[in-house]
Amino acid sequence: MDHRKLTRRNLKTLRLQILLLVSLIPLLAIAGLAQSTSSSSPQSASDRSKFAVFGNVGVTVPHGDLNIFVDPSFSLNTGLEYMITPQFSAEGTLGYHRFSTFFGDNANLYQVSGNAKFYLVDESSKVRPFVNGGVGVYVTDAATTHFGGNVGGGVLYEATPHFGITAAYNFHVFSAGGNTKYSTLQGGVRWRF
Repeated sequence: MDHRKLTRRNLKTLRLQILLLVSLIPLLAIAGLAQSTSSSSPQSASDRSKFAVFGNVGVTVPHGDLNIFVDPSFSLNTGLEYMITPQFSAEGTLGYHRFSTFFGDNANLYQVSGNAKFYLVDESSKVRPFVNGGVGVYVTDAATTHFGGNVGGGVLYEATPHFGITAAYNFHVFSAGGNTKYSTLQGGVRWRF
């Protein structure tokens, strides 16, 4: 067995674990703070706004051929969600996904997409698992644009009627002379206004 490959793989795993830990610790602290300050009476669905903004941070993990050339790194999404029904929403997402290269620099990928999201439980529950999927464009550092999509799922914890904490996984694929695939694992906050 090649000792350098084993060391490189262990280093990749360690980096991924550290990135996950660094991104999830602040979210857990916010969850605890929000839990201690939240009111116990749920707000009725008619009193809630149909709009929410969100921001998520986490890791980007390359798959397939992309994994040969780049390592996991940083991922960031922000967007606007519109509640069509209490369990179904549409959202617009802007994403930034960084990949570390073998040479010590970074490859960047920008995402603009529209998603549909279905919550598996209604608004009477504070813990709301969901599935989502959508299509959009992915733009590389070289300013080339590629059509692609994502599918995933996660959970929203509504600490208050306006403030929530999210955790989500998404699998992305787009065509760049072949299928380019990667995953994002993110945690973040959501503000319903």
